[in-house]
Amino acid sequence: MAGTKREAALVALLDTITAVANTSDDLEDAARAVLNAVCEATGWPLGHLCVPADIGEDFVSADIWSGPIGDFPALREISQTVRFPPGTGTIGRAAATGQPVWSRDIAVDPLFFRAQQGRDLGVRAAFAFPIVAADGVAAVLEFFSAQPAEPDEPLLRVMASLGHQLGRIVDRRTAQTAVQAGRDRLRQVIDTSVEGFVSTDAAGHITEWNAAATRMFGRSREQVLGRQVHETIVPERYRKADQAGRARFLATGRSNVLGRRLELAGARPDGSEFPIEIVVWATREDGEWAFHAFIHDITDRRRAEQALRQAYEAEQATVARLRELDAAKDAFITAVSHELRTPLTSLIGYLEVVADAEAGVVEASPPGRRMLEAMTRNAARLQNLVEDLLAISTLSADHLEIEAVPVPVGEVIEAALRVTAAAARDSGHVFQVRVDDGVGRVAGDRDLLVRAVGALLSNAVKFSAAGTPITVRASATGQRVEVAVTDRGAGIGADELPHVFERFSRTRYADEHAIQGVGLGLAIAKAIAEAHGGAVTATSTPGEGSTFTLTLPAAVSSS
Repeated sequence: MAGTKREAALVALLDTITAVANTSDDLEDAARAVLNAVCEATGWPLGHLCVPADIGEDFVSADIWSGPIGDFPALREISQTVRFPPGTGTIGRAAATGQPVWSRDIAVDPLFFRAQQGRDLGVRAAFAFPIVAADGVAAVLEFFSAQPAEPDEPLLRVMASLGHQLGRIVDRRTAQTAVQAGRDRLRQVIDTSVEGFVSTDAAGHITEWNAAATRMFGRSREQVLGRQVHETIVPERYRKADQAGRARFLATGRSNVLGRRLELAGARPDGSEFPIEIVVWATREDGEWAFHAFIHDITDRRRAEQALRQAYEAEQATVARLRELDAAKDAFITAVSHELRTPLTSLIGYLEVVADAEAGVVEASPPGRRMLEAMTRNAARLQNLVEDLLAISTLSADHLEIEAVPVPVGEVIEAALRVTAAAARDSGHVFQVRVDDGVGRVAGDRDLLVRAVGALLSNAVKFSAAGTPITVRASATGQRVEVAVTDRGAGIGADELPHVFERFSRTRYADEHAIQGVGLGLAIAKAIAEAHGGAVTATSTPGEGSTFTLTLPAAVSSS
């Protein structure tokens, strides 16, 4: 009969503690209930709770007792002052092993070191069992008897099982704490976000509203919670569409806006609107749909875009005006050049007649002859300028077309040398010409090519010291032909070299030494080269000279 009562008591104890483990969320409250239930079921007068210390791995008394602890002052005092390292004492042993520990007589049990303090604790037997959670032992419960007692194996087995059940309380609390920490972090992220965050329930009532939304829409969290979202932040003209879209999603699960980044308009309390960018998504929580949105005020972006559009339009207008001016300039240069060409041609012709003493038309005195030569020279210089202006105007036109025919490279060089022969002879320059084997023909307009090479030769004559040689070399590489003109002049600085092919470009050296020309020769050579599918490049070393290289496609030989 006694055995049956004992089993019934253990079953009742098991049911009680199981109920506590399933319903409680607080370990200390559950521990008090368990202490009382175990004391009542076993008849042992005292129960005690030990928990992990704040620092380290030791366990300490939680000062939670069941029973008349006031009758055992020494036990309470010593239990409050000592620490239980893992494996030390009944508490430390239970914490280290995760298994119940029994001391039949603490007076002679070296494991129960609290009885070795030289004081009468008023108890003789003890057992302890751990509360085991997923992360380890969360607490240890110990019980005391006034008399020595042999280990009760059935009781220890029940306690071991109950220790794991009570661990579920700790696991639930840990999970709840983690969930709450996650919610707190999410709340902090949302509250500190620069974008507005708004959540609603399925009916459209606002349930979440962060600080950025308050700044954006001019309404506090308290003012908007529970209100319909379409009546709060949606402009009136969009409200019906907002309600209809939400209803369609709830009925069919389809939506045209969820998950998309949209540019719409938001409404402030005074009815004014401002541009927003919004992303809306839906979640299902406890069987109910909820809608969430991140909202960004794009007023500044719209202003920047408008400013960029206006700047672009102004720039386009400026470009168009510059093109008109450029076209007008070219037309002016062409018209003036044409008007100047006719009288200049006549003037030069008459000067040549006057200067021809052998013809007998005019017998000029030596001073008169010098004046006639100066007039002829300057008239020719002016004619060259007019021809350059006409050439650069023609070559810069978009409709320039080249009628390419095979032209011998040597012939182009010889013709260009004849054009510049007079200037070279006056300055004492000597041309050293070398045409490599294999250099044949190029495809192009002969007169334009002669003009391009002549421009390079004329440039070398102008910027070389009198009497110094000028080298002209033609070579072939693959399907390209190169004509390089090298002088031993002053050279060009690295800062000026990239600009030498620009129209009307003049170097500092040209200005300082009053070298004739307006800076069109190299620009003409570049335009001619590009019109033929080639290029003209320059290399230079200040103080040593420069090399200008005209590169052209070789003519394709016919078989």
